[in-house]
Amino acid sequence: MVNLLLNNMEPFRTETFECGNCGHDFNATIITWVDVSKTPQVRQALSKWQFNVIQCAHCGSRHFSETPFFYEDFKDGLLLAVFPHVPEKRGEVETAIRRKYGYYPVLEFFYDMTQIWMLLFFEEHYKQNANLRSLSKLGVGENRLRKILRFLKENPLMIDIRETLTEAFDYTANERLMEHLGQAIYKLEEMLPWPMDHHCLCGGNLAHELTCCNSRINIEEHQNLLSKHYIIYCQSCKEAMSGASCEQCGKVYTWRLGTVLTYRSKNKSKLRKSILSPPGSHRVKDNNP
Repeated sequence: MVNLLLNNMEPFRTETFECGNCGHDFNATIITWVDVSKTPQVRQALSKWQFNVIQCAHCGSRHFSETPFFYEDFKDGLLLAVFPHVPEKRGEVETAIRRKYGYYPVLEFFYDMTQIWMLLFFEEHYKQNANLRSLSKLGVGENRLRKILRFLKENPLMIDIRETLTEAFDYTANERLMEHLGQAIYKLEEMLPWPMDHHCLCGGNLAHELTCCNSRINIEEHQNLLSKHYIIYCQSCKEAMSGASCEQCGKVYTWRLGTVLTYRSKNKSKLRKSILSPPGSHRVKDNNP
């Protein structure tokens, strides 16, 4: 199958599979190359775990084919070589693919279907969430894409997401999954827990930046409710709000990661120490808040 991927760009191939239920062999057609910019229905199939699902001709059982395929997004200049199982001589395979398809601006390898599921989740979430886009510090285009891909391959949170996705999608599992997905967004954006005094590490007033539809959200109305489970909605467009970015330094804060009382006292003490206690001098006690 790996040699097939290297030597052909054909979108389909018929292979023989053994049914895990009845043990019979059967033939099925699978997708080996897909450009999602031309076939958006593939995104839906992948997000629902229905991509390359095959059915036994003898007993009717359905299985995920677990075959490698190329995932292309020509619009974004992205090519993913997706291997549900790590191939033998992985290094040689990656080198051969890079040599053959290295003209793509972004060429990456996935060895876990959870990674491609999360890629689609991130893309859709940024597309639908205007508030998140306004807070985002990831940039756009290739810059954002590369940061997302690095997160999918390196962030330890992906282990928890993978374990949750493999569980039955009952009510409890869904709750855990949604919590993990929210955490993934906040960690990807390198957000910080929300300060209850509404002031950034640099001293900027975050309450002034919490706006939507050209109107400021009165954070004081929600002060006693802020937590990782609490959502504020804009009164005009009903968009979900999750936090704010500091206009002065650009840091982003969200109560969806929890809250802290303040970030200012530590900074103030350090500043006072540097100003009031130069080398060789005695510190002056400061009782002011």
